Amino acid sequence: MKFNALIAVASAAIVLAISGPVANAQTQVNVGYTAAGDFLPVFVAKEKGFFDKRGLDVTLTRVALASTVPTALMANSVQVGTGTGPGLLQAAEGGLDLVVVSGAARQKRDNPTVSILARKEAKISSPADFKGKKVGVPGLNSVIDVVFRKWLKDKGVAVESVSLIEAPFPQMNDLLRGGTLDAVAVLEPFRGKILAEGNGVKVADYFSDVKDGMIFGFWIATRAWAEANPAAVKAFREASNEAIAYIKANPDDAKTIEAKYLGVKFPGFSSFDVEIKPADLQAYAAIGKELGLLRKDVDAAHLIAK
Repeated sequence: MKFNALIAVASAAIVLAISGPVANAQTQVNVGYTAAGDFLPVFVAKEKGFFDKRGLDVTLTRVALASTVPTALMANSVQVGTGTGPGLLQAAEGGLDLVVVSGAARQKRDNPTVSILARKEAKISSPADFKGKKVGVPGLNSVIDVVFRKWLKDKGVAVESVSLIEAPFPQMNDLLRGGTLDAVAVLEPFRGKILAEGNGVKVADYFSDVKDGMIFGFWIATRAWAEANPAAVKAFREASNEAIAYIKANPDDAKTIEAKYLGVKFPGFSSFDVEIKPADLQAYAAIGKELGLLRKDVDAAHLIAK
């Protein structure tokens, strides 16, 4: 009897040794992020263990240029990365099979984080005043550039009549002050610095003029990874939602985490939103077709992970 009991105990120990690590195994996810306050919930989810408790072992990797994220995803150097409407649609038309796994933030009329600012000497107070002017954008075909072009068109201004010049956010203040640029399409915290130093005045919060509540940033992955890891996609969204609730309840701690990952505390918070619908992407698809940036029709629902 004692011998049989020892065998039973030993067998149970072997089962636990085998099954324990499997039960506790976590899905490793390398997340590539760009320096924007829109992605704060993911930083908070990492710091507060919201990913860990849902079985995700998340590593956060800062990416210098958003335009390099699709390539990093296809190379599997990151599994999830930041994305925007124009970037995703252009990548899809170019043959990259990417999908949205989660929303991040929206541009809302009551909480804009992007504006078009002009130096006072340029005397720009209406859309028509941009004709013949030099406007800095963070990248041609970037979301900030594309929506600004749509805004000009909606206001009756020929896009070709405005000189759009690529300018990094950190340099926009100096380029305005020195007169190299007449205006800039800029986001926080660079927007606040320009306004505080008096080197520019706000002309418009143009995103909400085009469409209030437009999705601004989101998270993308390859379709192959998303379909192979549906539980990870679900956990990523749930952890982000928990982080949003934490940010609302603990704004000071959230700002400390923001500074850790971005090197700066942004004024206020973005309008975070994990949910994303086909209509959000369809809005960008329509703009892309209208501006001649996309040639094909888009099945927006096909670009969102289930």
